Amino acid sequence: MAHPELAAEQAYVDNAYEQLERMRSTVARTQDAMATEWAALNMEAWAKRRMQTFEDAERGLVFGRLTLDAGPRPLYVGRRWVTDEQQESLVVNWQAPAARPFYTATPQEPHGVTQRRRFRASGRKLLDISDESLDGSAVEGAAVSDFLLEELERRRDARMRDIVATIQSDQYRLITAEPDGALVIQGGPGTGKTAVGLHRASWLLYTYRERLRRVLVVGPNPTFMEYVSQVLPTLGEEAVEQRAVTELVDGVEVVREEEPDVARLKGDPRLREVVARAVELAVVPAPEELYTRVDGVYVRVRQRDVAELLDEALEAGDPLGLARDRFRMAVLRRFYERYGELFGPQAFRSFDELERGLRSRGFLTRWLDRVLPLPQPEKLVARLLTSPAGLAAASEGVLDADEQKLLLRDRPRRVADLRWSDQDVPLVDEARALLEGAPRSYGHVIVDEAQDLSPMQLLAISRRALDGSLTILGDVAQATGPVVYRRWEELEPFLPDTAELEIEELRHAYRVPAEIMDFALPLLEVIAPEVEPPLAYRKGGEPPRLVRVAEEKLLETALREAVALEDLGGLLAVIVPRSLPAVDDFPFPILTPRQAKGLEFDHVVVVEPAAILDDGDRGLRELYVALTRPTQTLVIVHARPLPDALG
Repeated sequence: MAHPELAAEQAYVDNAYEQLERMRSTVARTQDAMATEWAALNMEAWAKRRMQTFEDAERGLVFGRLTLDAGPRPLYVGRRWVTDEQQESLVVNWQAPAARPFYTATPQEPHGVTQRRRFRASGRKLLDISDESLDGSAVEGAAVSDFLLEELERRRDARMRDIVATIQSDQYRLITAEPDGALVIQGGPGTGKTAVGLHRASWLLYTYRERLRRVLVVGPNPTFMEYVSQVLPTLGEEAVEQRAVTELVDGVEVVREEEPDVARLKGDPRLREVVARAVELAVVPAPEELYTRVDGVYVRVRQRDVAELLDEALEAGDPLGLARDRFRMAVLRRFYERYGELFGPQAFRSFDELERGLRSRGFLTRWLDRVLPLPQPEKLVARLLTSPAGLAAASEGVLDADEQKLLLRDRPRRVADLRWSDQDVPLVDEARALLEGAPRSYGHVIVDEAQDLSPMQLLAISRRALDGSLTILGDVAQATGPVVYRRWEELEPFLPDTAELEIEELRHAYRVPAEIMDFALPLLEVIAPEVEPPLAYRKGGEPPRLVRVAEEKLLETALREAVALEDLGGLLAVIVPRSLPAVDDFPFPILTPRQAKGLEFDHVVVVEPAAILDDGDRGLRELYVALTRPTQTLVIVHARPLPDALG
């Protein structure tokens, strides 16, 4: 039976959409009325952002209502503000403080709310209503949890959806935490930590925009970033930069994967000292006189003066690029002084004229390159990785001979031909920071799957966090990176000095059904017994299906199972051991466990768990990752016996 107030609420929602259309047309008219080109361009950029929020509201403008014990009328909560012609609020933005009780009110702490109403909608049409009385009286219509379950059981899209309508109180508390220090959000598979991080980015900018300005979101790989790329735009937020950790440094493309022992060594914080010494060895000041003819007379800055100015520029300890700029300006000022001393009242040329003369045909640049040569960061790191002599000099007393041998690779004909790995990126970043200065900083940095980051990667990310303001998302039980952290406190030495670590936990697994989670949890007892197991929210699904075949039939059977699952609809993936030979023309995504990390699929076929375990402790963790990717169906195709660790 339909809710008795469904029609009335539909009328309210219809009016909200009408007012939204009025607001949209007002923005368009304002843009057209701009008097100057500059104003029009600025208005166009603003209008584009505003229009995006209008378009995104079509996905369900209003999703709830609060009846307050104080107040003349209910408070409607939705994706964005909507006002009527008298500027009275019809819909309150979910990020606003007024909307907080929608996510946090309970019968024990109602926060002034007597009833919470939730709407289920398809576009502009309301489909159902759920009422929750916070005074303990009966619930009418669908149960609140039914709406959440229905959302969780929907087919996955190719990209992650926002969860503004179904944010749970434990998630909301972390989304709205203050942006001070380093907040660690530990969460097992399916607890929604990625969604929490993305919605936190939107909420922080809504609440602290003037203070934070911009937020950086860092993920584990480009595939993951593509998967989450639409969440923030649909929340109307554009002041967020989203990058994979492999994309932190512009101009460095990651095209190769390191062997685990090489990746572990490159991620070692001792490499900071190696890079710093390589810079020190490459930059050898060589003061020389600067002179040129001006109006028939030689104007000079003597070598001893050049040496004095060079020492002054370098002793501040700034990045060398900044020190070189300071030195260049100091030399130019001294040159201008000498010109004034020589010509006296006839010194008619300006400072800018003299500088242009010195820079003519690259004269000043060539002189600077001789006096204070600065290598290109990429070339410096490339030499470290390909020159035995260069690496030995820079790592003396830091790395032993075996470690140096492990780092070295064949030298390509050109530096441009060097194939970079993910663990090379922080080395280049370190060199750039020393030579060119710190990279662009952000008011807040959110980093996902942080348990897989090496110390050097963490240092590169920390370098971008203004005032040490960070949100760190991950699950230590799923750590499969170069360094396996057992506790989040182990990351603290590689975070900004000003960042005080605060660890919070998400326990409820909303995505992974209990039947699949129960199958995977025995692995957790082995790989991370100190981590509290996730509490599965959804029950009553199909248990994992085990299919044992001959070894030569593994892929053939996996394909057949995948074809059968495709008929059910939704996203599908086949997860295989890294040791499995590459397969061409396979009609479904074939991923290794690490490639699947952070992603979710309706249906998953996992191939040969025993082979995934061949990588020891890391293999156990990778198997835990693989088994906890599906939201509906898990099929395991195997030839070898299942690992004992699965119980």
